[in-house]
Amino acid sequence: MKRLLPFILLVSASFSAIAQCAQTLRLARATYEQGRLHEIESQLQGCLESPEKGGFSKQEKQLRVEALKILCMSYLYLEEPQKADAAMLKLKQADPYYRPNEAVDPAEFVALYNSFREEPVYRYGARLGVNFSRPNVSELITVVELAEDSEYKQQVAFQFGAALDVPITLFKQKDKWTLHGELLYQQRRFEIDQKELRTNPYTNEEFVNEFEGVESQTALSLPITLEYKFFNKKFNPYIALGLSTDYLLSSKLTAERTREEQPGVPERGEDLERTKINLSGLIAAGVKLPTGPGFIVLEVRYAHGLNNMSTSETAYANQSLALDYGYADSIFKLSSLSIAGSFVFNKHNPRKLTARK
Repeated sequence: MKRLLPFILLVSASFSAIAQCAQTLRLARATYEQGRLHEIESQLQGCLESPEKGGFSKQEKQLRVEALKILCMSYLYLEEPQKADAAMLKLKQADPYYRPNEAVDPAEFVALYNSFREEPVYRYGARLGVNFSRPNVSELITVVELAEDSEYKQQVAFQFGAALDVPITLFKQKDKWTLHGELLYQQRRFEIDQKELRTNPYTNEEFVNEFEGVESQTALSLPITLEYKFFNKKFNPYIALGLSTDYLLSSKLTAERTREEQPGVPERGEDLERTKINLSGLIAAGVKLPTGPGFIVLEVRYAHGLNNMSTSETAYANQSLALDYGYADSIFKLSSLSIAGSFVFNKHNPRKLTARK
């Protein structure tokens, strides 16, 4: 029992402090309604301290906001604008999502609220998604003559990383534009299916030799886009344009070759020579859903490769692929379609807006 006594006393003291500040707020509310505005500052001073110093607790955020609102309105009517500004700043710091009720709150209070920055200065979060990549071949280079049904196929790969949003004012439009950046770790995969139609010189029968491979790439990507939001509601659609700079970490081809008239070449992996730094143009569409302290973001993005990832000089660089598998690198740019989701947190930094002359 003696061991529990300090804990009981601490809990009792905490509940006593909470009850005291709630009672103080009721007193300040009555004092404001009676017009004794000069008394409010001294009444609320102790409860507006930090929780460690006996002020409102973290769980009493709404009580702290109400106390700051009463204090701010008292300063307005006492014609003390600097103190009113300081109280409003503390109110917005206590609850960045507080909004005045224009139908009920005094016009002076609403006007003062509107003179402070409301939007977050930036948002940060994490992003996760999948992509489907396919090469755009500008020059087909082959070791053998290919059949018409040879093709490249998309394959699914994963991507994840960090995201950053910075709301900006552009073309005198506020709350419409956002500069968006990411740092992503990306996998990219596509399948190569090359068929060689052959004829047996002795029987004149046709047969097919087939090369099947999957190229897998990993890269660090830095996409930057400019987003335009159509309206501010619970469902916020947007479009975006931008550019991505990618640094290729690795590129590997896993391949096998099957032959009908003779044994095939078994599957194995080969490293490929690729351009290390690649650029892509971006176009995207998505939706932002406000929730809690930030947004859930869902986006579809198309990345169009702007430079070649391979060259004619490296087409036959891997002799094993050319001699054993009958494969040579074509010249191509890589494009992809991605579907991703992210969650970004709002970072507020309230301050008084300066009027432009």
